[in-house]
Amino acid sequence: MSTVLNFGRDNQGYNAYAPAFASDAFSATLDANDAQSFTVPSNYKVWIAVFGATPGATIWVAVNDTAEVPAGGTFLSTSSTINPGARTVHAGDTISVITDTSGGCDVGVALYAVTL
Repeated sequence: MSTVLNFGRDNQGYNAYAPAFASDAFSATLDANDAQSFTVPSNYKVWIAVFGATPGATIWVAVNDTAEVPAGGTFLSTSSTINPGARTVHAGDTISVITDTSGGCDVGVALYAVTL
């Protein structure tokens, strides 16, 4: 059973970003410059993906494309986002992650189902 996104409430009754631990989660130990990917489950249409990585590591994430680290000293168009916190994704999306951190890093992605 998937964890539905449900914000906790603070002591004043306001929404607080305090979700439960996700039952849909993925993790990997990435080698430097070796992109890895997984597919978002299809039992809900919309998900919130929350990314975490080894402290001090840099990860680049792309959806429905292969994540790439920047190349060169000028700005170029990219489909990858550096160290994203939380992002909306959809059933069947492919999430690709890469690191350029020397020695690699651990990455975790928690998925929370959104009920519309």
